Amino acid sequence: MKKKILATAIAALAATPFAASADTTLYGQMHTSMDFLSADSGTNDSGLAVSGNSSRIGIKGAHDLAGGLKGVYQAEWGVSSSGDEKNLNVRNTFVGLGGGFGTFILGKHDSPLKIVGRKADLFWSTQLGQNRSLVAVNDGGVPGDGWDLRPKNVIAYVSPKLGPVTIIAAYVTDHTLAGPSAPVVENNDNNAVSVLAMGNFGPVFAALGYETHDASGASLTESATRLTLSGNLGAIKLVGFYQTAKDQGFVAGNDRNIYGVGASFKAGSNTFKAQVYQADDNDLTANSGATLAAVGIDHSLSKSTAIYAQYAAIDNDTNASYALGGAGHGSKTKPAAAGDAVSGVSLGIRVKF
Repeated sequence: MKKKILATAIAALAATPFAASADTTLYGQMHTSMDFLSADSGTNDSGLAVSGNSSRIGIKGAHDLAGGLKGVYQAEWGVSSSGDEKNLNVRNTFVGLGGGFGTFILGKHDSPLKIVGRKADLFWSTQLGQNRSLVAVNDGGVPGDGWDLRPKNVIAYVSPKLGPVTIIAAYVTDHTLAGPSAPVVENNDNNAVSVLAMGNFGPVFAALGYETHDASGASLTESATRLTLSGNLGAIKLVGFYQTAKDQGFVAGNDRNIYGVGASFKAGSNTFKAQVYQADDNDLTANSGATLAAVGIDHSLSKSTAIYAQYAAIDNDTNASYALGGAGHGSKTKPAAAGDAVSGVSLGIRVKF
């Protein structure tokens, strides 16, 4: 049966299209790398490692309904391609209803703010050097919740295109957040709101996102704003990223700015890429910033299979302890002490189906 693409931004969020028929589509990817890791601290994980990189398997589909409506669904699970990570952990899984008004979904899904971050990350597919190493994780100082969430209990809406712009909004109820000194248990007073506006303006793609978290018993909220830009100049792609976060960990004044730029060049089956990110000091702690740099080459073997080689490093200031690949990559690269410099060389293969 011939398949048509259901043009919803939820499909764009998941980076996979829905099949607009009564059929169910099986999809996924297996992505494994061989990494050599190095760190200043003798107690940190160094040496050779094999990493699973958010390998996954899922089913998805859509059913045509009366009145131009569509019932959409997806269920996705993580697969441990290296044998070290958790198997069959629930990833984006939801059911929804779409039509001329847009699309509503209920379930578990990446937050709109997370989608903003991936739009400017040339190493997004859980490779070493992805921007989530800085923008999405606690840095060992005053704890924060992290800003690249895949929450459960999501109520989300995706607008139809408003000119060049698509708007996505999500409300998260009964959410598990991180508190100032320890995790806050799941509670119906822990809520999050995340919104995104994105679109193409000629050769430039722009995305702006905002997210805020409330926690039971906290006297204030934490919030983050992200802006990403990307532009294609023939074989050259340029990207930029900026994030400002306020009162992280529900601690007044725990604010931080993070920004970065990157570029890639496509030549035949090869894509050469590099990016640099800077985390400024947070406003409560001096020398709490870090610099992330990554360079690499991807080689496409087919539409579904690619191999790559890359080098990445994080240079932590004396009061910072960012990890190099701690957001989906799989390798245990979290620094053992503040001020560590961590680096890695990664050789990987990724097969999509």
